[in-house]
Amino acid sequence: MQYPAVTWLVAALLFAYGLVFGSFANVVAYRVPRHESVVRPRSHCVHCQHTLSWWELLPVLSWLVLRGRCRKCRMPIAVRYPLLELLTGVLFASAWWQGHTIAQVVVWAVFWMYIMMAVGTDLAAMIVPNVLSLPAAVVFLCASVLTHIQPWPNAAIGLVVGFAMVFLVHLLSGGRMGLGDAKLYLAVGAMLGPWLSLLSFVLACIFGSLIGFGLRLYGRLKVGQFVPFVPFIALGVMTAVWYGQALLHLYMRLVGLA
Repeated sequence: MQYPAVTWLVAALLFAYGLVFGSFANVVAYRVPRHESVVRPRSHCVHCQHTLSWWELLPVLSWLVLRGRCRKCRMPIAVRYPLLELLTGVLFASAWWQGHTIAQVVVWAVFWMYIMMAVGTDLAAMIVPNVLSLPAAVVFLCASVLTHIQPWPNAAIGLVVGFAMVFLVHLLSGGRMGLGDAKLYLAVGAMLGPWLSLLSFVLACIFGSLIGFGLRLYGRLKVGQFVPFVPFIALGVMTAVWYGQALLHLYMRLVGLA
């Protein structure tokens, strides 16, 4: 027997937790590429070093109250901070429907946290640090298998395929696609398996091409200018997780395989 009210209450609670962890993801995104501690010193304005009070650290709400500016120096606070917090909240809530057990819900939430940290570091410094991607590959390979998100062969093959396909693009592009993107796909492959990993990367390339074309059309992107690709990977992974099976089935019907 299902209880919709309980389901939405749990999802709302996960959303609230996601906002908090999204705020932490912002800290990781700013400090880890600079080889700084994520614990000390306390959160502060990156312009004037003003130590933030508790009410200035409320996810999303503080940014809205402060109108996107530091209370002391009035320098702008990038809109990516509240957007990352909001998206992490949405992804945490979505984990409630993705997981079939509490353990799977936790693993999916942690996975989305990792993806958002990678998005943040790519936006802040255009890198995905090894200190994030390499341990994550091991963690999510084990977690995916132990919680039965993927059977062992699928997780292992997905990890290899995920890394190999992006590494190949890295080589063929002469390094224009970063090696960090390939390392990110170690964990993605372990969680999604080979087919959904492949689909997520195809979707990421489509999203990147469409958005890049739009930015170039409106003069916001110059020819040859590098852009962070992890946000597009995140969009591809989200789409593959939520709608991947339906998209694969549609493709198979179109080519006459189903």
